[in-house]
Amino acid sequence: MNHMKVTSPFKFVYFILVAILALQSCSPKSSDSSSTTTSPQPWLVNMNNAQAQSVKDKKPILVYFTSGDTCGLCKQLEADVFSSPMFKEWAEKKVVLFKVDFSILDQLPAGSQEQNTAMARSLKVSTYPTFWMLSVTHEVENGRFKVKPIGYTGYHPSPEKLIGALQNFVRR
Repeated sequence: MNHMKVTSPFKFVYFILVAILALQSCSPKSSDSSSTTTSPQPWLVNMNNAQAQSVKDKKPILVYFTSGDTCGLCKQLEADVFSSPMFKEWAEKKVVLFKVDFSILDQLPAGSQEQNTAMARSLKVSTYPTFWMLSVTHEVENGRFKVKPIGYTGYHPSPEKLIGALQNFVRR
């Protein structure tokens, strides 16, 4: 009798994100600051840098999937939520900001398109904006990264509503 092994969907996500991190470590390092100057901390665009910052600060990574040049709701978030003092203060204390951008017109750093596409596929992101909260740890003994998806949400029109949704993930 042939027994099929049932695997968790998170094992697939883990495998894909490990592959992304391995590829990212081989690509040339690029500047991690985005063109957004209103954030309390820059939105990082390199997963290795986000993971290192996450470990250093002992904070989860807030991954923001966007298409900054074509997504109207994303532009509203930039203006109404990310620039607000409330969001800036919360983000500085609670998370590492990581942007996965699918902009068509903006020049993305080397390696970002491949990294972003792989992350969107592994987390099954199909609409913008989407937020994922992740815990990423580095396993020194085997050189791999362990990714634990904590939760996800979509668009929220105000800092209070977005922070309320994300705060539930930070508490876990």
